[in-house]
Amino acid sequence: MKDLASLREEIDQLDEQLWEIIGKRADVARQIGVWKRLHSEQVLQPQRYEQVLKHCQQKAIEYNLPPEMVEKIMQIIHDESVKIQS
Repeated sequence: MKDLASLREEIDQLDEQLWEIIGKRADVARQIGVWKRLHSEQVLQPQRYEQVLKHCQQKAIEYNLPPEMVEKIMQIIHDESVKIQS
């Protein structure tokens, strides 16, 4: 087993990757917001959000994560994406 310092370093590296991916996602959300404005689309699209949630629930099972945790995280990400697109 790795020592605590090594494990914490690994967590720090994973967190860095996580923030990078979230930042990239936010950039794409901005682009979607521009596209929606140009095409007079509503920012909030409940059907799409349901698709995203179902996908996340499947991933929760696949990665052995608590579904409630995954849903909470996705809710926060979705709420911020809506703000970015507005």
